[in-house]
Amino acid sequence: MNIGFSRVSAVRRWLVAVPLHQNPVADARDRLSTTLVGIVLLVACAGLFLTAPVHGDFWWSDAPRHALNGAFLKDFVAAFPWRDPRGWAVDYYLQYPALSILFYPPLFYIFEAVAYSILGVTHPAAQATVILFVFLLGVASYRIARFTFPRWSALGLSLLVIGAPETAFWARQVMLDVPAYAAVVVAAFFFIRYLETDRQRDIYLAVFAELAAVYIKLNAVFIAPVFLMVFILAAGPRALRRREAIGAALLGAVGLVPAVLLTLRFGGVNVQSVAGRQTDLPRTSIEAWLFYAKRLPHDLGYLTAILAAIGFILLVLSRSELRQRWIGWLMIGWFGFGYFFFSAIGVREPRHGLMLEFPLAICAVLALHRFLPTRAAEAATAGLGFATFVYSLLFMPPPAIGGYREVADYVAAHAPRNAVVVFSGYRDGNFVFDMRTHEERRDIATLRADKLLLDVAVERLRGVGEKGYDEAAIAKMLRELGVSLVVFQPGFWQDLREMARFAAVLNTRDFQRVASFDITGTVAHTDRFIEIYKPTYPVEQTEKRLRLDMPIIGDEFKGDVGTK
Repeated sequence: MNIGFSRVSAVRRWLVAVPLHQNPVADARDRLSTTLVGIVLLVACAGLFLTAPVHGDFWWSDAPRHALNGAFLKDFVAAFPWRDPRGWAVDYYLQYPALSILFYPPLFYIFEAVAYSILGVTHPAAQATVILFVFLLGVASYRIARFTFPRWSALGLSLLVIGAPETAFWARQVMLDVPAYAAVVVAAFFFIRYLETDRQRDIYLAVFAELAAVYIKLNAVFIAPVFLMVFILAAGPRALRRREAIGAALLGAVGLVPAVLLTLRFGGVNVQSVAGRQTDLPRTSIEAWLFYAKRLPHDLGYLTAILAAIGFILLVLSRSELRQRWIGWLMIGWFGFGYFFFSAIGVREPRHGLMLEFPLAICAVLALHRFLPTRAAEAATAGLGFATFVYSLLFMPPPAIGGYREVADYVAAHAPRNAVVVFSGYRDGNFVFDMRTHEERRDIATLRADKLLLDVAVERLRGVGEKGYDEAAIAKMLRELGVSLVVFQPGFWQDLREMARFAAVLNTRDFQRVASFDITGTVAHTDRFIEIYKPTYPVEQTEKRLRLDMPIIGDEFKGDVGTK
């Protein structure tokens, strides 16, 4: 029994006035057109990759951590430490202290680890993994659009989705937002196809894709209640008794259990993000609830945002039979519930609103097809998608902060065997990942000065505790740990007592500055240059054991450093 909707043909004529294509590759012309669509999307993704920073010049502080997490999984599989996996992981963190894999679901990092196995642990390989999901987002958007729109409108919408200014911006950084967005849209495609065709396997594929989205980024779970609502509206409450509906619900519930357990054990940072920080907008303020609305013209482009508003109003005010189709209820629910969900989260950032853009892009194309003849609307949609993508590519370049790869190259070239290096600076993730790319220097261990001297949970805004070391104790610690080089950002957190004392130790006769590197950037940044210091005394490690407090997970890490 098909659970499709009544009066589909009438609704389609009112909405877009184009015929439904059940098989877009039925003849040679369709196959050629489909091939051309694939080529256009591949070229678009190549353009995004070629304009992305790929030289260790990460801007957003989480990006190098996401890149490093994939290297951790690759190295973990290669080592296969089945006797003591936790001990191995702790030792890895003590060598590369920029991991965040415990705080985020692991699925993206699995794809990243595969890319590293093929291409090596490099920034381009990490960025290529993100671009793979961008292509998936483009294809899934196109396939959804083809349920309602003609081919070139569907291609225009696909370019509009991946080329929207905010999406194209984050697609060119090693972040989880666009990969999770892609998985959500894939889930929507299978869910829609299930409603259209009643093919049972599609509802299971929709659940698998939605679980994949959650295991990339937890906030992707927002779409699940929307799918449930649309399913009930489409098929009626009795459809919940169907075998595939019960099976899909059980699959989703069981599949979420590991994510819930990971969040309870390691997801303190995510819980804090929901609650918000002192510097965030109060949840009860009007500004907080208008945050994402005010962003829409920038995120989508002004013309697209206007068209989206018109299309959304058409959906809300349309005749009842329009809402009986997925195109109505799903887009309204997706944007409406999604807006509430993301606005209720205490930490609000533009990238968190990416997943709200897809239904608005659909609404923008609906508006064009409502007021223009089909051919003209098809040309206008394709032109809007192409123009938006080109604008984002040329005029919305992602920021880049350069210089840390050169710092890592210097350390790799000058550090002695089994060296211990201390890093003190804001962009520890850049330096640590760049060190990991030096396969020939896997013997070097990096320690973070802030972790040695302070109790800090992820970022300073979440609280910092000072341990009370004086200059003599800091100098003694550096000697006993056998620190061979210190990579130092002048001024970093020196309003804190221990960090000021650490800087003072470097200015004694026990250390000499041996190198300095300019840190360049396409945006404003506080880390103007990095200095490298070397002890003037013979380096001899007398203390290998290290204990680091990890307040964000309520644990501590203990292990040996400096001997690999």
